[in-house]
Amino acid sequence: MIETPATILIVNTRLIGDVLLSTPLIHLLLQHFSCAAIDFLANRGTGEFLEKDPRIRRVIYSDKWQKSSKGWKSGYLGQLFRRYDLAITFNTADRGAVAVFIAGRFYRLGFYQEDKPIASWLRKLLYTHPLKLQSDQHIVLANLQIAVALGLSCDRLQVKLFWDESDQATVTAKLVASNLSGHYLVIHPFARWRYKYWGTSRFVEVSDRLARQHQLRPVWTSSPDNKEIALLQEAAAGCSIKPLLIPGTLSLNQMGCLLEGAALYIGLDTAITHIAASTGVPTVALYGPTELWRWHPWDNESSLQKPISVGYRGAIRTRKITTLQAGCEHYPCIRPHCYGEVENPCMMALTVEDVCAEASRLLEMTVQERQGARVG
Repeated sequence: MIETPATILIVNTRLIGDVLLSTPLIHLLLQHFSCAAIDFLANRGTGEFLEKDPRIRRVIYSDKWQKSSKGWKSGYLGQLFRRYDLAITFNTADRGAVAVFIAGRFYRLGFYQEDKPIASWLRKLLYTHPLKLQSDQHIVLANLQIAVALGLSCDRLQVKLFWDESDQATVTAKLVASNLSGHYLVIHPFARWRYKYWGTSRFVEVSDRLARQHQLRPVWTSSPDNKEIALLQEAAAGCSIKPLLIPGTLSLNQMGCLLEGAALYIGLDTAITHIAASTGVPTVALYGPTELWRWHPWDNESSLQKPISVGYRGAIRTRKITTLQAGCEHYPCIRPHCYGEVENPCMMALTVEDVCAEASRLLEMTVQERQGARVG
């Protein structure tokens, strides 16, 4: 194990889902270095949810490479300069590597891609602990790879998002204002990329079926994007059991609070699905042309999960999470020839019956567990 660091910087300057899936490292570090102060460097618009994480001292935002108008020292690189005993980046790109090199006094850890020899050589010069990027494993296991390199023990990796009493109050007020009492299901029918869409008409059918069969009030959510909001309102108008609409008015922390209180969540390959999985809500995730072995929702309640084989396509079932993916002749399945089509054939191969069956199975399992707990 390395000598105990007093200050630690974690760098992840990618998308929201990537940042969320790097949170297991925070717990691992504090398990072994309980007095360390941990800062997190993220892009503006991706790391704000970390500001509610009590384990993090400060979130620093990396908007641009250039210096501040007040000079380098007031820019984010100036804030990092030789201030950390240990600096870690999850990214293989230059920005993370430079940030770690500038920030880390004693230990600098990051990943390199073996198929990029020049970049790999440079990374090995910059880092005291260079790690080979393992593209054949789940992205969460990068946290374990870092722990092993630092000599830290690990028996579980837990993705975690925090919210506070004000977030809880905001969510409760929204539900009360809509006369929503009792159990509800959350549907998030959108993703960042259109090739991940399933079709809002299918979500309408799923929403109505499950609401009737299980006496659940549907809650539909979207991001603040105006196009998504318009699609959300248009689709919801077709529901016979009208859902409560939350069109991007909740923060990610508040979304976590909403999801934890739900009986069920259904969504696509997006950050909200990873948030749902982290809360423990029964989750049905619909995946199309995505590397399933690398990006399926992580189950916090299991120990280190059995790896999914590279190239695998199909269903993955853990105790509370089902990920559905149709078969496809493309390999590897990441933005294949059908990328860009509004109705992606891989997504369209998933049926309403498939989704409703998995949702009902999870709901019934939850009821049985509650009954067993009462008997016990």
